[in-house]
Amino acid sequence: MKVISRLSALATVCFAIGWPVASGPAQGPPTGMVVSTGTNPIVNVAGQLSSSAWVEVLTAPASQDIVVTDLVFSANHSGAGEPELRLASTTETVGRYFIFGGSYNGGGPAHFSLQTGIRIPAGDSLELNINTTNYVNYSLSGYYAQP
Repeated sequence: MKVISRLSALATVCFAIGWPVASGPAQGPPTGMVVSTGTNPIVNVAGQLSSSAWVEVLTAPASQDIVVTDLVFSANHSGAGEPELRLASTTETVGRYFIFGGSYNGGGPAHFSLQTGIRIPAGDSLELNINTTNYVNYSLSGYYAQP
């Protein structure tokens, strides 16, 4: 009889401790990508720069963030470059890379696939500076996301 009353007391204590912990709604981070439900959530931009200056390459709309997930850079045949990305609103550097031209030290196009991406907040812009006088081609892709 003592065993049953002890088990009963133990069950009551476990229930009393577990009730406040388990009674609230479950919370957790979203699973998968939090992509906009727009008709085309994919974003792509490309271009060529030939001087060392900050250039706005991508602007997020006022209602959505953009997450850049892939970057491709290539320098002209014998040059090198140091592409740097920053947010226009804070001038915070969010990416810095070094690339070689195709005939320079075994260089060629450099593809960077980012696992978490570079988030551009709604209404903000991403700026690029190649930090060289060589020609540098760039291509950025990503998706629209909820702010």
